[in-house]
Amino acid sequence: MDLQSQILEFLEAQGISQNRFAKTIGVNPAYLSGYMQQGDDYQYKDKVIAPAKTYIANYIEKTSKRKEAELEFVMTRDAKSVFAVIEWAVMDEDMAVIVGKAGTGKSRTLREFAKNHPESILIEATISTTARDLFKKIAELLGSQYKGSLDLTVRECASILQKSEKFIIIDEAEHLPYRALELLRRMYDFSKSPLILAGTKKLIKNLTGGESDYDEYEQLSSRVGGKWILQGLTYAKESEGKVVEIDDDLKAVCKLFGINDIATAKTIKQFTKGNFRKTEKLLKRSERLAKSYGTEITKDVIETAVEMLLLR
Repeated sequence: MDLQSQILEFLEAQGISQNRFAKTIGVNPAYLSGYMQQGDDYQYKDKVIAPAKTYIANYIEKTSKRKEAELEFVMTRDAKSVFAVIEWAVMDEDMAVIVGKAGTGKSRTLREFAKNHPESILIEATISTTARDLFKKIAELLGSQYKGSLDLTVRECASILQKSEKFIIIDEAEHLPYRALELLRRMYDFSKSPLILAGTKKLIKNLTGGESDYDEYEQLSSRVGGKWILQGLTYAKESEGKVVEIDDDLKAVCKLFGINDIATAKTIKQFTKGNFRKTEKLLKRSERLAKSYGTEITKDVIETAVEMLLLR
């Protein structure tokens, strides 16, 4: 394809004008116009060809890297179950808990759900998130500029939720202090708006009070109507009196990288134990190595990639 055709295709794909493209690549619009009309016969073609080629090539490279970095979402057993638990909580105006070890795909699944459900508000807590920080964020995302006391902010958020179809999903909720969890309970009581908490197994301990003899958490845990504990890309299942390991989800992820044979998929499973994040990292590293070797992803390539990653 000649450069004129490449430029036309690029302009159409990006929905931009010829003048805007000229300014973007630092070329006088008149020069670009002349080149598009006359091609290689244009007197000032050298002022256009190099910058246009470079820009389009760089754009394609950046786009390719971005696509490579964003693994296609796979509707695994865990993902289906998380979606179902959230949807049931919404139907029942209930609270639900999503739990899983680090790397099992919680955050990715929640982001995918939120992307397809604009009525959901996804918030990610951190180890330093306080109750005030949390409700300031919730208020902002609900479109409220309320700046009263924390108690009144909770009530304001509940009032907005009660009048709308929106609901809150909080990821990394194991980091929330007791005060924040208790205020979330009060917001739920006031609004009866679905509330989804997701995190590691520490979240369950926080919600139940762990081994404490005190029952201060019972008010919160007793309101949880649904939960799902993610197991990753492989899980055990009893079949005909025997416990078998199901790895269909792992194979589905492997197929995204061109791996279709069972032996190679088993090698991946051997090193990642079905952990979603570790599997993704190992497959991406293996893919890059395979490309540099000019080969497909093989057991040897995977074993070399393992040496470059911390998978324990």
